Amino acid sequence: DKCTSTKATEFNTFVKANVDNRKHCSSYFLNIDGNKSNFDSLTVELDRIEHNFSVIGLAETNTTPDESSVYQLPEYNSFYQDTIDNKSKGTGVALYIHESLSATVMQSVSDTTQNLESLFVTTRSNSKEATYGVL
Repeated sequence: DKCTSTKATEFNTFVKANVDNRKHCSSYFLNIDGNKSNFDSLTVELDRIEHNFSVIGLAETNTTPDESSVYQLPEYNSFYQDTIDNKSKGTGVALYIHESLSATVMQSVSDTTQNLESLFVTTRSNSKEATYGVL
């Protein structure tokens, strides 16, 4: 199979016909290249998509956990990993977990080093458990 691009309207039609959020988990990933300059664009894109993803992963947020309260999405709980010290661009990862899921950060595999940033959570819904992560 080959990867193709679809318009938001085509995606919305497909999801409405084929995806039941009560039965399926869905995820969205974006290298946001800085929350300060691109978070508003993300919220507009998510509104266009018209689907509540189970998990949204972001890379290169350039945002620390202390600053994360500025960047909230309705109906989602956010988890931000520490950024690399003395690096202001190209650092920071985050996960937004839909409020219908309970989530716990997996501290054993969530870390920030000079070479790698990782954030993993375990989610639970109706006794089903899943793990999501962003690097």
